[in-house]
Amino acid sequence: MATDYYAVLGVSRNADEKEIKAAYRRLARKYHPDVNPNDKRAEAKFKEVQEAYEVLSDPEKRKLYDRFGNNWEQVASGGFPRGEHQGGAQGGDFNIPGDFASMFEEIFQRFGGGGFGGSPTSRGFVSPRDVTIEVQLPLEEIDSGTKRTLTYQTEDACKTCNGSGAVQTRQARTCPVCQGSGRARGMFGMNQPCPECGGSGRSTEAPCATCQGRGTMVTTKRVEVSIPAGITDGKKLRVPGKGVVGSNHRAGDLYVEVREAPHPVFRRTGENLEVEVEVPYTTAALGGEVRVPTLRGSLTMRIPEGTQSGQTFRLAGQGISKPGGQRGHLLAKVRISVPKRLSDEERRLLQQLDSLRRVSA
Repeated sequence: MATDYYAVLGVSRNADEKEIKAAYRRLARKYHPDVNPNDKRAEAKFKEVQEAYEVLSDPEKRKLYDRFGNNWEQVASGGFPRGEHQGGAQGGDFNIPGDFASMFEEIFQRFGGGGFGGSPTSRGFVSPRDVTIEVQLPLEEIDSGTKRTLTYQTEDACKTCNGSGAVQTRQARTCPVCQGSGRARGMFGMNQPCPECGGSGRSTEAPCATCQGRGTMVTTKRVEVSIPAGITDGKKLRVPGKGVVGSNHRAGDLYVEVREAPHPVFRRTGENLEVEVEVPYTTAALGGEVRVPTLRGSLTMRIPEGTQSGQTFRLAGQGISKPGGQRGHLLAKVRISVPKRLSDEERRLLQQLDSLRRVSA
């Protein structure tokens, strides 16, 4: 299918280099994948705009295209020598058009592509991004559910320059990128016309006074987050639109990652809790009642005679709350305690008991 590169860029066939470059910049920003996430049609349009600019920005390729239309590549690959209407090299081995190379680098830098050293906040465009904040909660608050007011900072696109880092001025000045030379190093280290001033060495842009040319401003935000009872360790809660605000005025999301703080008494295993209970050796031998701590106070647990150290008893409904309102279990593990010092009477009775057991054995 034939493609009219002039129509793609929206310029006339008599358009000069400056008009073609301006049209490309405008369309590249409009259809860039970062501005249109998950939009296949915009992605295809972006590639079409790139292709059109690659041809029309190179004088030799443009001459071939103007003369032979969409067959220009076949003509170029036919081994024509250099001349007014032939390609830049025999066999169709065209050099990468210099202005396109530097422009391509600039577009990647502006949109944070990273392929040529750009970053998410490179001059020209700030992408909306998600932010993650970690919140540590004690088991008691995880059990009951709670609310947290979070204060955090993001680097949003500057509202004055919309993330470009520059504002238009009435009077031209020396280009800050090429320092007036009109040349800059582009892709593969080639010395290309400066993408900022188009090779003129003069610029009508000045650094934005609000953001000092960075394109972003540190913004302090506050948000109240409701944390449901029974939330699991590492779970993330999404707060829409509370992330980094981009040049397109859209914002990423805030993710609140809940972390469980270590507890001095309990250990969580899923929806259950584990606790160690100290039981006197006499109670373990004879049976009886002991107090067991819970997240909501304490309760009495009866143990049978002959209870062994390490034996575990399940207390139903005394664990962590579940999202549906029910609770898990509390697993009480017995640790038998033996006194470090005995009274004379205790010693005499224990010796007597020991003698009885030896006889019965």
